[in-house]
Amino acid sequence: MKPDPATEARLFGKLAMRGVLPRDAVGELFAAAKAAAAAGQPVGLSSLALRRGLIDKERLLLYFHTDGDDVPGLPGYEYVRKLGEGGTARVYQVRHAVEGRQEALKILHAELAARPDAVKAFLGEAALLKRLEHENVVKGLRAGRFGEHYLFFMELVDGRTLQDMIAQGGAFDEDGALFVILQVARALEYLREQGLVHRDIKPANILVTAENAVKVIDLGFAASGGGAGAAGGTTSGTAAFLSPEQAQGRTDLDVRSDIYSLGATLYQMVLGELPFTGDDAELVQKAVLEGLSAAATKGGRISAHMHYFIEKMMAKDRDIRYQSPQELMADIEDQIAGKRTLEVEPAAEGQDEAERALHARRREERMRRRRNR
Repeated sequence: MKPDPATEARLFGKLAMRGVLPRDAVGELFAAAKAAAAAGQPVGLSSLALRRGLIDKERLLLYFHTDGDDVPGLPGYEYVRKLGEGGTARVYQVRHAVEGRQEALKILHAELAARPDAVKAFLGEAALLKRLEHENVVKGLRAGRFGEHYLFFMELVDGRTLQDMIAQGGAFDEDGALFVILQVARALEYLREQGLVHRDIKPANILVTAENAVKVIDLGFAASGGGAGAAGGTTSGTAAFLSPEQAQGRTDLDVRSDIYSLGATLYQMVLGELPFTGDDAELVQKAVLEGLSAAATKGGRISAHMHYFIEKMMAKDRDIRYQSPQELMADIEDQIAGKRTLEVEPAAEGQDEAERALHARRREERMRRRRNR
């Protein structure tokens, strides 16, 4: 096993503080690891602990999977691995010991379990995900309380977040990016029909499977469109992807705020960088006041069509943005269909060159009319 040093240090420190492992022995592990690193032969705390017989491998793996026993030992379930962690909860892959069924398990952080507002929001998300039914939205299964822990089960999505994909592979090609954005737009249209605004659309909350299924996750900030919702007048969401109205703490958010955040996501997908940089306070200010970098969007790094999509999705004035996911979807589908038509051999479609050119001109005219609305 090769966990990262920071995770190891946090875990062994926690086990020592709780008396699970002798403090002196853990202190010696840290000293030995430091000496090994200084000698140019770094070794992990886990490897040292296993060699010295301080803990066995099975028990150590269990502690890694459960964050030092911070998560409950659920009867009938085995922890497989940790999938992720946010500001309010951790998510794990678990397996039913008898049926072999695998699910995702979200557990509210222990320090938030004593806060009624945090518990209400957590269970509210669980109830919402259980109610929603859409192929591009993760499905909630059941929720409850086990001891002092609040938790809920979800469908297990075997995929990676866009954030991980960008970090590991860099920018997406434009066709691949538009495919993902189209699926997310379908999810947003469904949420709009349900009277909901996601309020935290970003690459970390979009999963893509090996079969190219796209799922929107983490509806912890979701609220009714046009109202204050769970967070009242406070600014919710992630600073780098906030719409201007969200950054201002406005309570009358609607789906156009999610479209802006999806535009910022598209920007990062195709350019490999965030639209704005800085600390959270600077990002909030730039979301309201600063325009997109012309050097990035008009410097030849992306196509004219991609520039149009990003500029329209991220317009500061929400009345200039796409007014609904349906409108965005129509433009993306026109773009994809038009490109496919131009790439198809005439014989395959029964079209000659003139017919193909006419189809392309008609498509361009539709795009022009939309731009001039």
